[in-house]
Amino acid sequence: MGAVEKAADAGAWTRDSFEGVADYAVDLTQCDREEILAALDALRANGRATPAQALTRTDFPFGALGERLRRAYQDVRSGRGFTLLRGLPVDGLQVDEFIAAVWGVGAWFGSPLSQNAQGELIGHVLDATAEDATPRMYRSSLELRLHTDWTAMITLACWQQAASGGASFLTSALTVHDEIKRRAPELLEPLYRGFHHHRLGEEGPAEEPVAPYRIPVFARHGGQLSVRYQRSGIAAAHRALGLPLTEQELAAMDLFDEVAKAPENRLAFFLERGDMLVINNYTVMHARTKFAEHPDPGRRRHLVRLWLDADGFRDVPREVHLFAVNGVPPQPGRSCTFDFKKLYSEDPRATGGMPDAQLGETELAGGR
Repeated sequence: MGAVEKAADAGAWTRDSFEGVADYAVDLTQCDREEILAALDALRANGRATPAQALTRTDFPFGALGERLRRAYQDVRSGRGFTLLRGLPVDGLQVDEFIAAVWGVGAWFGSPLSQNAQGELIGHVLDATAEDATPRMYRSSLELRLHTDWTAMITLACWQQAASGGASFLTSALTVHDEIKRRAPELLEPLYRGFHHHRLGEEGPAEEPVAPYRIPVFARHGGQLSVRYQRSGIAAAHRALGLPLTEQELAAMDLFDEVAKAPENRLAFFLERGDMLVINNYTVMHARTKFAEHPDPGRRRHLVRLWLDADGFRDVPREVHLFAVNGVPPQPGRSCTFDFKKLYSEDPRATGGMPDAQLGETELAGGR
């Protein structure tokens, strides 16, 4: 591992680093919305509003809004590691038009990455358990533990909220690093050494089901500290390899989870209709609480997800990727086939057990 340095910088924050939502949110103005709608109108006039995946940044030639998005990108890349854009247009739009707007705004942050073996560039975060018995955890109503994804940036834009629950929360991985260093520095060693990760059935024909190399939870490269953490993927991989996690490794992940979910270290809020969250996936972890759906199927919780990367975004070591490239490369005929519920039931120690965040009303960031 070498010398463990303190990670503290603009990206090492706690809940008390922010006096309120205004410290990290960008409220779009009516003029901003009109710029987005004008771009959509031009695309409709040319019959190009869909599919969104065929559009590029040049299709969204924002003026004043573009300058605001450039500043927001810098906050994501080298500042606190995230931004919350509030007030994307939703009234009068169909969901496909909202997706095109999200795609256009996202294009000012980076280029899209494939999110799964099907090659999807646009993800839909909703409860799909009625259609898929073993979906990815994010396509259920279950709580998600704080984690990172296999991308540089992730965006989540809210088309519909849940009837109840579904709060989002974020934690600075750099803060977690420094708190572990303060409390139990010896437990940083297994986190820097890293763990094998399961590819969840999305590996290519010449690839192993489990990454044959260890992916570090913390990796220092180019003078920057980055994180990769998905505890369920780690537990699944070591179980498949017949390589039990050691007591020190389990203790390190237990402490990581304890620090990451501590109320004083996390920022909790609800994504409302028209909100778009953009996260630096190398410095900030995200999660959500379980939720209940609205009885009207047309109003079920629905977030639009993009995975993005950009030239010069961050200098990271090769081994932080699950595959040869960032994202999940398309693999025709393959899909995620992993049964996460079974894993949590059979291996509660390695997985850390089903998460159960308790968010108090005073912890949630204020509304509009």
